[in-house]
Amino acid sequence: MKVVEATGGVRFACAKINCFGLQFRMILKSILKDNLKNFFTLIMGFDRRENKLTKRRKDMGLDQQAHLRGQEIDWEKYYSDDNYAEENKVFVWRKHARLQQFMAQKWDEQNSHHEHKGTLSHLGFNGDCDAPVYLTKEVVDELAEQIEKDYADYPATDGFFWGQQFQEESVKEYKEQDIKFLKFCQQAIDEKKVVEYWCSW
Repeated sequence: MKVVEATGGVRFACAKINCFGLQFRMILKSILKDNLKNFFTLIMGFDRRENKLTKRRKDMGLDQQAHLRGQEIDWEKYYSDDNYAEENKVFVWRKHARLQQFMAQKWDEQNSHHEHKGTLSHLGFNGDCDAPVYLTKEVVDELAEQIEKDYADYPATDGFFWGQQFQEESVKEYKEQDIKFLKFCQQAIDEKKVVEYWCSW
């Protein structure tokens, strides 16, 4: 493991190692119980019966969201009201690595002047960026193709906190939501509205 060359870098690396160890033990315990649904919920906080996140996650990892430009989201209601996401057209994903890989490349294309810096700069687009990904017609057209073929052109080859290690499972779990999101974007374009995508990891 490469220790970041910055003040407090060693402490940061040790903290990450401890976090990895805790997550690994929790994952192993779930696998040994032979309960894949609990395993997926443990990692992602995702309830496949309700097709939405069960709660706001406070641990490290990739959080993704999309909605109309300028829309203010009441996150307390999102996590407490089962109808809020549908009524307000808010889309949220947890560790959907291939979708993030796709969006990160689109962000770079839309912000070619920007240079990512830092130890994890190769992963690109993150919450500290000033702009989201805008779902233009070109982006949405390609998104439709990628959803159809499970984002085959955008495998996540890195990014532990993205859920890279179970990215294929994420594609399957989020398939229905991705299709719903695609239709939402297509309708927004027809209505001359703009959808934006943000992330944090």
